[in-house]
Amino acid sequence: MRSMPIGLNPVSSAYSFAGPSGVMRTEVAGGAPRYAMDYDRGPQQFNVTMILDAEQMMTWTLFYHHVIKKGAISFTMELDSGMGHTPHACNILPGSYNMNRVGWQHSSISFVVEAEATAYSVTTADAIAFVEFKDAYGDGGSEYLGFIGQFATVDSTVLGYP
Repeated sequence: MRSMPIGLNPVSSAYSFAGPSGVMRTEVAGGAPRYAMDYDRGPQQFNVTMILDAEQMMTWTLFYHHVIKKGAISFTMELDSGMGHTPHACNILPGSYNMNRVGWQHSSISFVVEAEATAYSVTTADAIAFVEFKDAYGDGGSEYLGFIGQFATVDSTVLGYP
């Protein structure tokens, strides 16, 4: 799978995504609607905008038309779907591509990609453990884990323990 060319990055302020689908909602006469899982996982749609200079625009145009065939071929792009910036396998949604000139030498490229959130790479048990840890220790939990890591990897080895 090809990766997005180096230097072609989404603009942070013009970057958003929708939640994954897979939940059903049924109206109930005289009561609150009922919700149920239809399916788990699934892709999310990310709105991406890039501001490119003339050379970057040429690189993008060649990549878009010849390498990923207008988004029909999957490519890897760094996105943040809630777990930090990580590589995501993406496809460009047909009909979402748009280019605007924003100056003599700059272009604004926007499109929508579909990619699966990296949250699904974490098991349900690990996700629950993480949420419970954050509930118990709050924002200081990372510092607490740092102390444990320091003790396990440095401090205890000074004492000569295997």
